[in-house]
Amino acid sequence: MHPETLEPGAEGPEEQDCVQEPGVGQGVEESAGDHGNAGRGDRREEINDSKETCAGPSDTSHQSEQKQSGDSRSYGCLEHQRDDDKENYGPRMTKSFLQKLCKQHKLYITPALNDTLYLHYKGFNRIENLEEYMGLRCLWLECNGIQKLENLEAQTELRCLFLQVNLLHKIENLEPLQKLDALNLSNNYIKTIENLSCLPVLNTLQIAHNHLETVEDIQHLKECLKLCVLDLSHNRLSDPKILGILERMPHLRVLNLMGNPVIRLIPNYRRTVTV
Repeated sequence: MHPETLEPGAEGPEEQDCVQEPGVGQGVEESAGDHGNAGRGDRREEINDSKETCAGPSDTSHQSEQKQSGDSRSYGCLEHQRDDDKENYGPRMTKSFLQKLCKQHKLYITPALNDTLYLHYKGFNRIENLEEYMGLRCLWLECNGIQKLENLEAQTELRCLFLQVNLLHKIENLEPLQKLDALNLSNNYIKTIENLSCLPVLNTLQIAHNHLETVEDIQHLKECLKLCVLDLSHNRLSDPKILGILERMPHLRVLNLMGNPVIRLIPNYRRTVTV
């Protein structure tokens, strides 16, 4: 038997059907690849978006914490700078300034040789750098912006201290001034007379135009045994019982109570106080 001979065109159409055109097949595959890549890209974007969405609140809180900590640090720096500015505001009582002032007033260049120092109307807000002026007997500090009595440890020879028209609120740190005879604290913001019994020879106290009001505010005066001249004028004293304190001052010779409400409440004020 002879094998059947296949006609040349029998399988031709089928093979032609299986043969793909060059452009069409590649285009389909590329488009499929593009769709696949696009799908993966979309999924990656979705994953990234979900990650960003999940990380968003924590990142925001972390950033806000960093911002708050940064703000607090910057606020602290500003506060520190403000404190420094307050402390350094105005002229400073520096050693060079004091030397120039001594030349200006024709005083001694050697600090210890001076017995008087004129530091009034200078705008100082602190007493400082007076350690070398150990021989001072009279110190003028009125009409400044001094807020605290301090740094007078070296002035052991001081007799007169003038501090009127400043910003003092408290009497303190006067223990080294054992020879102080006259003290002027008028036109300040003092509410209580205190810490003066440490001055054994204090003869004159001027404390007019302050904020003294009650008997308790001046009761410390009975411990100032050597006080002879006392100026309490233009305060807010209104209780006639203050006379009981003043009567216990054995050496008191001169008293000024003008400008206080109490003088209208004491019968026969002039005669009573004089006697």
